[in-house]
Amino acid sequence: MIPHNMIVEDERDNYELAFDYNVVEGTAPEPIVNHDHNPYYETYFQRFKEIRDPDAHAALQADLIEKIWNWNLALRRSS
Repeated sequence: MIPHNMIVEDERDNYELAFDYNVVEGTAPEPIVNHDHNPYYETYFQRFKEIRDPDAHAALQADLIEKIWNWNLALRRSS
């Protein structure tokens, strides 16, 4: 812990700020915002909603357990 703190203290003045807090309001460029339809976000949120659904979560979990169980049975039969 001490060597890490010593390095941080030694290099403290070398860090550049990621954000300049001294910029006068109105002089910074406006952010570019895109309001176009993005199907990737729609798909992501739909899947997130499905996974967070307790019934869907239980069904996916049961399917995964069954698949792993069948895979293990197939391995034991082939040995």
